[in-house]
Amino acid sequence: MAELPLSFLQELTGLALGQDANTSVIGYAQRHLRRMADLAESAYAGEVPEFPICRLHPLGRLAVLVWKLAEIRGEYENLGVSEKIINDTFSDIALRQRLFYQKTAKVGLSRADCIWLRHLVSAQIFKLGVLQYQPMKMVYLESCDDGSPFFVITDAQKSRLPAGTPVLNVHIQTGADLAQERVAESLQMARGFFKDVFPGTQFRAMVCYSWLLHSGLKSLLPPDSRILGFAKNFDVISETRDDTQAMERIFGKRFRRKADYPQQTSLQRAALRNPSKLGYALGVIYLNWGG
Repeated sequence: MAELPLSFLQELTGLALGQDANTSVIGYAQRHLRRMADLAESAYAGEVPEFPICRLHPLGRLAVLVWKLAEIRGEYENLGVSEKIINDTFSDIALRQRLFYQKTAKVGLSRADCIWLRHLVSAQIFKLGVLQYQPMKMVYLESCDDGSPFFVITDAQKSRLPAGTPVLNVHIQTGADLAQERVAESLQMARGFFKDVFPGTQFRAMVCYSWLLHSGLKSLLPPDSRILGFAKNFDVISETRDDTQAMERIFGKRFRRKADYPQQTSLQRAALRNPSKLGYALGVIYLNWGG
């Protein structure tokens, strides 16, 4: 049996993927041991979305990423990030593997997962409590790829938060606990964390691009909904009827027939009755970095 690096086995154990998944990942690494270091080194070479890791089979993608985790951990440690936050951030890999397995009955990661995880590979995503945060420059999605309008952003808004301004992009993982106290705890944690880890950067706002912020949900959900409670944290500055993300998150995908859509939750049933209420929005929490 080929001998695997201790760091690889430690990172794999830390992800807590489960015994069957661990066995599959270890098996792949053993079969490709001579290539693993090269595969990991070149995994994210080139430009989005044509990363070499995306050309591997799903199990290979997962194994190569796990192989690379010790190196990535070092990047986070160099920033001064605690072991707990690093491990919490890495847990996104386990979540995505579980979701991929639920859809395909296979151990691995999707191509889209690997593209998203480029933020983790570059140590530019941080899970603080129940939310993830990505330092970035402000962008306004005002048009689609085909040139048609998307968000409508006023000049006053652009003046208040100019494009290119440092911001924190807030991400909500599938199944995140959006209880009011958990969300508040995470937002407060982020305020202190990014001052400490990036002292030379004055982040002007937290921004969130999400279906969870769209105003149409107010007519689909009860007033005490955790989703609506989460949305109240943000000033929604623009929204669109584009329901692509909402349909994917609520139903998993689009179906050809209405009868094929799952109706297991109250949100699924309400969204199916009123699909025109779904959409996508941009919300902002302005930060007083000097305070």
